[in-house]
Amino acid sequence: MSSAALARTDPSRYRVSQYPMLFEQQARYHDLDPSRRIGRDALIRWFEDARVVVEQQAAGVDFGARAGGVRRLLASVRLDVRAPLRWARSYRVGIGVSRIGKSSFDYVYGVFAADECVAVGESVSVHVTDGGPSPLPPAVRERLRELTVPAIPGRRVERDPARLVREAYPFRLDIRTRFTDLDTNRHANNVALAGWYLDALAELHLDVLGYPLGGPLDGLSPSSLSVQYLAEVVYPAVYELRVGVLGVDETSVRYGCGLFLGPRCVGLADAVGAHAAATDGNQIELASAFEKYRMRR
Repeated sequence: MSSAALARTDPSRYRVSQYPMLFEQQARYHDLDPSRRIGRDALIRWFEDARVVVEQQAAGVDFGARAGGVRRLLASVRLDVRAPLRWARSYRVGIGVSRIGKSSFDYVYGVFAADECVAVGESVSVHVTDGGPSPLPPAVRERLRELTVPAIPGRRVERDPARLVREAYPFRLDIRTRFTDLDTNRHANNVALAGWYLDALAELHLDVLGYPLGGPLDGLSPSSLSVQYLAEVVYPAVYELRVGVLGVDETSVRYGCGLFLGPRCVGLADAVGAHAAATDGNQIELASAFEKYRMRR
């Protein structure tokens, strides 16, 4: 199975007029992270809120009732932050449908402060019954067509088989599923899982920095996060979340993450962030410290 390459350059993504549906989004204090900006997991939750409204309208989904074995599961989600998102602002989240397949379809998202695009994203949803992926019902397909936007250009690359091997990742964090992580499908929600990957990156930064009081330095949170959900994450269970450094250049570090239940890989994530941060007016460079966390072959 291949995974989509995640860099996108279509400038129309950054225009509010690109998106057929827009939702007002008021930032909450709970959305802030320690850097006093809207956290990455909060933005992924905003995407979910928009997606839920679309699916209610497209398929009449009642999220308070069992759907007779019919579900729409998230296969992947990506977020790219383009500018700092401050609390004391109002935002709009735009959503459109960029691809409709036999049993799956893609959303694109834009987050706007006034007319400034401060973040973009995309996700893949799969229509599932008890027997697995199932063709989209005609009524759902028709409603999704009403929300279509131009397809996102991109290339596909083969996944490195090492990404599915837990021993290839040098950094380990054990995570126990919490009951509050579960959604209406009775597995861990996609937003909760995105938070797990962000937690693992923060733990890696703490390890590099020597566990400073108050957490890692501002500026080390990833500007880009992409998550692939390979299997349902269940409760109760203890998972191993593994992290490795994929590459370091002049300004950024690329991370690879794998979520494992025993030896089985149930999720993957990729992230890009800075490897330098400021503290007390001084710039701290961490690139060399990441060398021992390089992915193993």
